[in-house]
Amino acid sequence: MDEMKAEQQQPTESPTPAPGAAPSADNSQQSKDDKLSRNLLVAGLAIVAIALGFHLLSPQPTAGGRPSTTANGTNAAGDAGPLKPRAVPSIRGQQAPAITLKDLNGKPVALADFKGKVVLVNFWATWCQPCLLEIPWFIDFQKKYEKDGFQVLAISLDEEGPKIVKPYVDKHDMNVLSVVMGEEKTPNEFGGLLGLPTTFMVDRDGKYYSKHQGLVGKDEIEEEILILLGQPAQQARAVAASPSGTRP
Repeated sequence: MDEMKAEQQQPTESPTPAPGAAPSADNSQQSKDDKLSRNLLVAGLAIVAIALGFHLLSPQPTAGGRPSTTANGTNAAGDAGPLKPRAVPSIRGQQAPAITLKDLNGKPVALADFKGKVVLVNFWATWCQPCLLEIPWFIDFQKKYEKDGFQVLAISLDEEGPKIVKPYVDKHDMNVLSVVMGEEKTPNEFGGLLGLPTTFMVDRDGKYYSKHQGLVGKDEIEEEILILLGQPAQQARAVAASPSGTRP
């Protein structure tokens, strides 16, 4: 009896599955879960690698939002093809108005006086903050391209007249520009203005090339100046976009 009790009191052990035996239901489910997790991890890493590859191979934009270009006009990816041309404004080719306005000394100045030159016509005012950002660019353009037949005609819309504009012109070294006082009808003669600043580019024949409402990038304006002065478009864009703005 004592031997039978001893046998009954011995703990039972779970049987060890024989080699090659089918795993239990719990072990089978765990194996499937592990395999699914590994597959998802591999797929996720593959997607990240592909996205990173596309990012590295694509041309990266500059701070201005356009793909960066090199001095010879190629893009950042090294493409040798021509840069995409800008959209042609509807105003291009139309005749600019035959206006005559007075400068700060009361002398009449006509747009026709500059026929044969490339003219940048800029509407501005002393109270216009964006205008103040453009003025140094226009002064730089006047000094750089005047010998090539370029002129800035700055039309002030200050109602107070020369007594307000003269001190401002002296303070900001604008005397190199042709500064005139606009009249009440002048904006309408140019088709109307939505606000200031507004800039028109006029070619050597007195016809509009472009109209820019609001503040525009310096390189875009300089590119148009160079094109109207006779440089090929692709070369003009490369020069305007270069830090020094020098011609090759």
